[in-house]
Amino acid sequence: MKINSLKFCDTDTKWNLSKVEFKNLTLLVGASGVGKTQILKSVLRLRAIAKGKSYSGAKWEIDFTTLDENHFIWKGEFEPNGKEIFSIKRDEEPEEDDTPKVIFEELYLNGNQIIKRDLEKIIFEGQKTVKLAQDKSIINLLKEEDLISPAFLGFQRIIFSDQVESKSNSQRFNPDFITKERILQKYKNIESIRESDENIVTKLYLAYNNAKDVMNSIEERFMDIFPFVTEIKVAPLDFEDGDDTPSILREIPFIQLKERNVEDWIIQPQISSGMYRTLMHLSELFLCQEGTVILIDEFENSLGVNCIDELTVDLQTSYHRNLQFIITSHHPYIINQINYKNWKLVTRKGSEVATREATDIVDFNKSKQQAFIQLTQLEEFTTGIAE
Repeated sequence: MKINSLKFCDTDTKWNLSKVEFKNLTLLVGASGVGKTQILKSVLRLRAIAKGKSYSGAKWEIDFTTLDENHFIWKGEFEPNGKEIFSIKRDEEPEEDDTPKVIFEELYLNGNQIIKRDLEKIIFEGQKTVKLAQDKSIINLLKEEDLISPAFLGFQRIIFSDQVESKSNSQRFNPDFITKERILQKYKNIESIRESDENIVTKLYLAYNNAKDVMNSIEERFMDIFPFVTEIKVAPLDFEDGDDTPSILREIPFIQLKERNVEDWIIQPQISSGMYRTLMHLSELFLCQEGTVILIDEFENSLGVNCIDELTVDLQTSYHRNLQFIITSHHPYIINQINYKNWKLVTRKGSEVATREATDIVDFNKSKQQAFIQLTQLEEFTTGIAE
């Protein structure tokens, strides 16, 4: 899936995003609090709506292309109930008694309207359907239909890559590994691993065992960034004889690193947060599904300069995997590392949020460094306030 453009409005709070167009890689830049994160959350809210959630006051228009090259435009609006704010939580379920209904919905496929909906009826390819749930989107209700299925599946390939807490999460018990023999038999090649719904740590374990060539690529790229690392393994720990650790825990795999001139393996809880987050980002790039849309908020968090530099290169050279990246940052180093053609300046005036192409406001006939300095000196960049 590739998101071409998006308009979104929360009529409860009057938060309104003017049409924003996306490329294979879009870097949203601008002052803190201007709305960069909310743009990502609008995309996540539409993913949740496609999955069957309902949101008071949500109004949208999204243009996207699926892996099979079908072009969709999806418009819709939920009635407002005045009780729900634009939440920072993802996929939040409203109270059952307050579930809002869909006011209208339209779906276009390759320029042809295939669905038109209002409070009274749903017209699908010119025919009125049977009565369907009024609080769920048409993409969810008709996801089994051949015309609708690609759109539904496309929204399942949107992921929010929040690796900021990945270090602490890595030390939590992972129940997937209780049945590791079952999942090793279920996902025997890289295609099935990528298409699975397993979390990224489980996918890395599967690649270590069943997709050695891809695992080697991840390992080599990681060692490019951290040259003192000589090996990565995802396997149960080695326990000494007489250790009283329960047998079920002895079978759980851990990510482990071997460093040059260090005798013992560095086990998962001991890996630095920056190294761990880098490994998780690399694993996503290699192991996510084809056509995935990856959202990353404040890309620089927990990463050292060397990690930022290398991972930024990877984002800009991953097009062969048919991936799309929409990321936010106000970190000067990241902005300067990404091609200016991918910059999009976010500004707001009250609750009205808009974006502008950097090429429309910065003189790129100058050197890259001068253009970057010119961007950072713009009042719109420093204050976030639109003229």
